[in-house]
Amino acid sequence: MTPQINAVGEIDRLADTLRGFDIVDLSHTLEIGIPTFPTHPKYIIADYVSMDDVAEFKQLIMCDHSGTHIDSPSHFVPDPEDPRRISTADLSVSQLIGRAVVMAFGPFEATSHHISLADVQAWEAANEPVREGDIVIINTGWARHWKRIPEGFDYLRGWPGLSGEASAYLRGKNIKAVGIDCISIDPGDVSGADLKAHYEFLPNGVLVLENLTNLDGLPPVVLFAALPLKIAGGTGSPVRAVAVVAEGDSRV
Repeated sequence: MTPQINAVGEIDRLADTLRGFDIVDLSHTLEIGIPTFPTHPKYIIADYVSMDDVAEFKQLIMCDHSGTHIDSPSHFVPDPEDPRRISTADLSVSQLIGRAVVMAFGPFEATSHHISLADVQAWEAANEPVREGDIVIINTGWARHWKRIPEGFDYLRGWPGLSGEASAYLRGKNIKAVGIDCISIDPGDVSGADLKAHYEFLPNGVLVLENLTNLDGLPPVVLFAALPLKIAGGTGSPVRAVAVVAEGDSRV
């Protein structure tokens, strides 16, 4: 006979284990004036007075790539008949929960630095190899430029990103997702067909997270989670991203 699992006991043990860990918020605040990719809709929040209702409401108008967010495969798979075109509502949330390696590079000037394959492999050799099924988080230090516009225009100039070669290497390791603390996973000097990181990851089912923050104090390996809204037809979604780290193992 298959031994029965004490489900309540397992949940209790997991809850007890997590009490010895810290939760680090890796998400920017959504507010008027946040940086957005120049071609994307802006974030708007407005008061809304409802007739005969004592409760308070707000109305939100925003891009599905506002703030700290994920890119769904449909963001870069335009053909509606292509089975790789997966929208936000159809994502498996398990792709955004799991072990994550936090690679640190930089800091960089506003020169659209391309993080190379050699950079990634050197980080692995000095820290922790990327495993199949990992989430990879790239800390470039760029989140320091995140400010409300107009000061936040610096966030949109010359940001660093992954080279095509480095992206192909990570995708070949069968990672679940990759994230960065910049407006895009691709460097700031590329566009169109040269967005090699996006084209390497999204059509191959690797989710992309952008505009992460609070990465500086994280250890090389964390438990990561980021849950998107269930948006039918969505090409992305804002997320509340968090890292779970051993108590005292973070300077954030």
